[in-house]
Amino acid sequence: MTETYIELHARSAFSFLQSASLPEELAQTAVDLGYPAMALLDRDGVYGAPRFHLAAKKAGIRAHIGAEITCTDGFQYPLLVESRTGYQNLCRLVCEQGGHDWFLEGIYD
Repeated sequence: MTETYIELHARSAFSFLQSASLPEELAQTAVDLGYPAMALLDRDGVYGAPRFHLAAKKAGIRAHIGAEITCTDGFQYPLLVESRTGYQNLCRLVCEQGGHDWFLEGIYD
């Protein structure tokens, strides 16, 4: 049995001071390393998710989407979504947390 590594907690440059890689670069790196999939969890938002999803789709790998949410206890919790409904719920959580009124669509169409 061959084990395959899949990165489930990558951050993009949209996570200020946490990473310097653009979502497209992360998808290409996953391809270069032979990963069949990768997860992008930006800090307190899904900022890089649309670009990562499109780049992963073009590169032929599966994009897992989520966010690393900072809670009132000061800890960060990684949350991965598994469906369009999960993505919508994550966006609502991020909006409520940060007071934003935007909503991203198109990832789980």
